[in-house]
Order: sequence, then structure tokens, then C-alpha cells
Amino acid sequence: MKSILSQLLGGAWKSSPQPINLRDNANLDVVLPWALAKAAPPPRFPTAYVEFLRSCLESQSFPITTVKRNRKGGDTESAKRFASLLGALANLPPLEFAWAETLAQIADAYLGNPSPMGSSGWAGDVRAHFEMTSSFGHKGRILASIIRFMRCRHCLELGTAYGMSALFMLEALSVQGPDTRLTTVEGSELQYRIAAGLLESRYRDRVVCEYGWTSQVLPRLAKTLGPVDFIFHDAGHSKKDYVNDFQAVLPLLAPGAVVLFDDINWNDPRFAANNPECRKGWLEVAAHVRVRWAVEIRRDMGLVLLN
Repeated sequence: MKSILSQLLGGAWKSSPQPINLRDNANLDVVLPWALAKAAPPPRFPTAYVEFLRSCLESQSFPITTVKRNRKGGDTESAKRFASLLGALANLPPLEFAWAETLAQIADAYLGNPSPMGSSGWAGDVRAHFEMTSSFGHKGRILASIIRFMRCRHCLELGTAYGMSALFMLEALSVQGPDTRLTTVEGSELQYRIAAGLLESRYRDRVVCEYGWTSQVLPRLAKTLGPVDFIFHDAGHSKKDYVNDFQAVLPLLAPGAVVLFDDINWNDPRFAANNPECRKGWLEVAAHVRVRWAVEIRRDMGLVLLN
């Protein structure tokens, strides 16, 4: 029989997850009313506020599916860190409570924004669009875990939206040291203006907000930005966007860099007149010669490690 230690290290210890989850959930049910009671100012949308906190703190695991793996060079530092990251995603680390509380307050303010917002196939307001397009606790914890385990120093985000995913990344980068930074790109003028105002006021010279579509901005960044450790792709959702953007950022990507593609199976008729074939684009990226290891997280995110 394996020792308890060896079972833990090998990821094979299966006897206690359910009791631990039950205990964690019970603890969380104590924390959340306390957090709501002490919130200042009181949230305008307390139910959404508590749900946001829950998504940042609750026990959560994501299935990981390997799409490609080149075992040659598996003893490199980046490969070992990537393996540790995948293990962490199977039992997703919670955020620090202070982060979660701050981000929940920002999300609560967005939910009170009635400014009109729309596209060619959809019309609503900032609140509705924010709820549909922004990264909340579970995704934010994935972003923070990538930065933590891969020891990222310089990150690039394609698709700022309202800045929530950037907030998760910047908080995680702050733990890595004062010389870390994020560059984020957004093509919607309204979202860029809102997000840039928020991010630059909070993080000043640690964040650079770029306005424009990736096809316009990336050729310039590829010449000026310097090595990047992590790219979060949440910009145009189509086969063409995934492949073209990946090709454009390849010169920026340092050895051992990682790229996370969001919504790899996306096909929303409200925002896409034809099938955007996101999955085909993701699989083409995963097959690239520079991709050493490619996995899918919960079938809606694709993560690659570069050689």
C-alpha cells in the first residue's frame, strides 16, 4: 500500500474530497454573511455581491483534457511548473479574501451602470453586457493560478472588456514583485474608456491599456513590447482571430510562456452571424510546432505551453 504522502504527491488520494468539500462549504456559509454585513458601503446588489465572493472562495475543480503533449524536455523548469499548475486547477486555489472583496465591490459598481451598450445583433446596457462578457471568480482564479505557478512577470491580455480579468491578473502579478506589468488591448471604444480609467487609476504605470483591434495593435506590439510570459486571449472569437492573433504574438512569447484561449467552443448567434469555428482555430493553434503541451479546461478554455 502506498504511503499517504506518496498518494498525495501522485494525485491518487481519493478517500476524503467529499468531506473536505462539505466542510469548506460549511465554512464558506459562515464567512459570506459576515462579509456582507461588514461591506462598506453596502452593496447595491447584495445577492450578486455574495455570489461573486462565493465564486472566488468556494471549493472548485475543473476537468483537464490533454490535447497534445511532447514529453521530450519534460524535466525543464517550465514543464514542471506547468504540471504543477494543472494539478492546482484540479483543485482550484481560492483567492485571498481581500482581493475577492475588492473585486466584488468593483463588480457591484458595474451592475449599477445603465449606460446603453449594443452591437449589430444585440442591444442592452453596460450592466447586461458586463454580466455576459466579464470574468468572475472561477475564471479569475484560473488566471491568478497561471501567474502564480508559472511565475509570470509580463502579461498581455487581448480583449480587456470592462477590465475584470485584468484586475485578477494585476492582483496576482503584485504578489510576484513590483516590476511586473500587464499590457491589455481592447477594440470597443466604450469598454476601453471605462476599463482604462479604472485600471490606470488603480495600477498606474504597472498597466498599459491599448485601444484598437488586435489586427491593428499586435504588429506594433510585436516590435516594441519585449518578452511576454503569459497571454490571455479573450478578443475576437473565431478560427481566423485565434490563428492570426497567435501567429502575431509568437515573436513576443518567451520560451516557457503560456497562452490561455477563452471560449474555444463559442458560437453565440447574438454576436456571430455565422459559425465562427472557434474550436477549429484552437486545434490549429494547439498543433503548432512551438506548442509543447496543450490542454482543455472544462472544454471552454484552451491552455498551451510553448517550447
